[in-house]
Amino acid sequence: MSRSPVLADRISPLDESRVLGRRLIVREARNATLLLDDDGTTRRYTDLTSSYGAVNFGHLNPDITAHQGLDADLVSGVYPEEAYEVADWLTDRLGAPGHRVLYQVGGSFAVASALALAQRVRRGRILVLDGAFHGLGVDALAATSTHRPLALQNTPWVTETDRWIERVAPGGPVPDLDGISCLLFEPVQGANGYVPVDPAWLERLVTAARSRGVVVIADEVQAGFHRHGSLSPSRAAGLEPDVHLFSKSLTNGLAALSAVVYPEAFDEAVGQDLALAHTFQTSVPAYRAAAAVSRWLDRTPVAGLADGVATALEKYAKQIAGLYGTRDVHLTGPTLSFGHDRAGELVHRGVERGVLVFTGGHDGRRIRVAPPLTIAPEQLASALDLLTEALESLGDPHDDPTEKE
Repeated sequence: MSRSPVLADRISPLDESRVLGRRLIVREARNATLLLDDDGTTRRYTDLTSSYGAVNFGHLNPDITAHQGLDADLVSGVYPEEAYEVADWLTDRLGAPGHRVLYQVGGSFAVASALALAQRVRRGRILVLDGAFHGLGVDALAATSTHRPLALQNTPWVTETDRWIERVAPGGPVPDLDGISCLLFEPVQGANGYVPVDPAWLERLVTAARSRGVVVIADEVQAGFHRHGSLSPSRAAGLEPDVHLFSKSLTNGLAALSAVVYPEAFDEAVGQDLALAHTFQTSVPAYRAAAAVSRWLDRTPVAGLADGVATALEKYAKQIAGLYGTRDVHLTGPTLSFGHDRAGELVHRGVERGVLVFTGGHDGRRIRVAPPLTIAPEQLASALDLLTEALESLGDPHDDPTEKE
């Protein structure tokens, strides 16, 4: 199917679209299938990124709607009923009845708010894990290591904030916690290439932090909402963070919304009657989408869906391990990643064949595979075959890539 070509491209190139190697225009997205325009011609693609975990439950899932029958849009300072419903649902599912939910507009704002809460409770430095990505705000980016050099926002302002940051290597010795306000971590490091943090080591670190009164913050913006098989990977690992951060599939990609789930006792530490809100903090469609997601999760055997994807990816992981230049294969539930020296080129080869994967890792040499949990098994199998074709097309990994076409 052909479309009229775009006459001009005035969209800034300062984003991640360049990873795909070409400008594509979305025409339609349904479950794991995308119809994308490539230079005036519409082609069918399979999405194996789930928009980095924002549409874990399939594009435009017909059972998750936000705009159908909409009777309000945005009223400043007034939440819709669904906001209360989602807050109750989320704290109940986490087993955290003594917690509140502070809604924010996106993941970076959620991280910034959690760090601010922690500073009110216990002033000091922020302990983070090497390899983490926590967002693009000044404070969130200062806490970030993976991809930080690529961020437009990486300016001297961020450098000035670095003095508040202390880093620890995952698996290393538990550091001295004197002067530490909070521990901020991802249980599975998303931008680093879906690299899981050893749960036993993380438990030791969290236990040490809690014993010293350090506020523990689990950044599950990308890892949560069943991206790796459970609503909260931290809770599934037996950890009990003080604060949970969620976003992305909280609304299944239909609206920018995040949730900071924190102990009610923190309110007293803040000690003020009013805090500034974001304009879209009370956007009705966002809460309708989040409520639809929670209801869908309640009536859907999502664990079975995740297990089905995980089984297919486990089989594929064994198939490619050590072949075609792959290395360091990680399987974290329904998500697969592996290292490859030509990861960027592999993404391009995948696009040529109609399958979308994405890079990750501090040097961009990891491939992330994260299908929507609702993908049809036969479509997933076909897409993985295409990914293998893309791997094979790169040839011998020891060959000089400049000699390839």
